[in-house]
Amino acid sequence: MKLKMEEKKKYALPIPRAITTGIVFEAAEKYGLEIDQEEPPEDAFDPRTDLPTKDYVPRMLLWSDSPETLMTAKEYIYKKHEEWISGLEEWRKRRQVQIMKKMRKR
Repeated sequence: MKLKMEEKKKYALPIPRAITTGIVFEAAEKYGLEIDQEEPPEDAFDPRTDLPTKDYVPRMLLWSDSPETLMTAKEYIYKKHEEWISGLEEWRKRRQVQIMKKMRKR
């Protein structure tokens, strides 16, 4: 008697290139997701030199057995990214003030 192995479906979530990798890795660890990269198109690399022929940057992919987990991770990633972006502007202003103080001392 042979037992059939039940195939599990894998679901992928492509992550936009603008999302910070630290946030993606944090979400992958928190939700137990696998991280991968999308496959480059055929014309992205010169076959003779294996050098890029254009500015191709692969997107990250998160893989899971559950679409619900991926949607939860997506919400988490987008929320963290939004917080990071809003905090970035504040950080820039603080850094400008620090630089200006150093310039005045000289």
